[in-house]
Order: sequence, then C-alpha cells, then structure tokens
Amino acid sequence: MGNLYQTSSEAKTLEIEDTDREGHPFRMVVTLKKLNMVTMLDYFLTDEEAQEIAATLSKTNKQVS
Repeated sequence: MGNLYQTSSEAKTLEIEDTDREGHPFRMVVTLKKLNMVTMLDYFLTDEEAQEIAATLSKTNKQVS
C-alpha cells in the first residue's frame, strides 16, 4: 500500500492509501492518540465513494448537506 495523503493535528492523523483490494482501491485511516491509547479506524473506499468525497471536499460556494 502506498501513502497518497497524510495530515496530522495534535493527537489525530488522517491517511489515504492506495490498495490492491478488489473493488476498493483506496483505504482511509484515522488514528487517534489519547491517554496513552492508540485507536486506528480504517475504511476501504470504492472509486465511486472516493469521487463523492472529493466532490464534497472541493465545493467552495455550496453548502454541504
């Protein structure tokens, strides 16, 4: 898996990776570090889901519902 994007803020990290998983070419990983505990949540995305997320994030003058 290759890392396509990563951002961190204090105790939170968001990563987007490419995967070899059939039908789910992207993996989004949210990592939370608090009170000496690490929680990693991952979500495998289809092409369609990734495009919908990208379209939502690229809206500049429209309100997201």
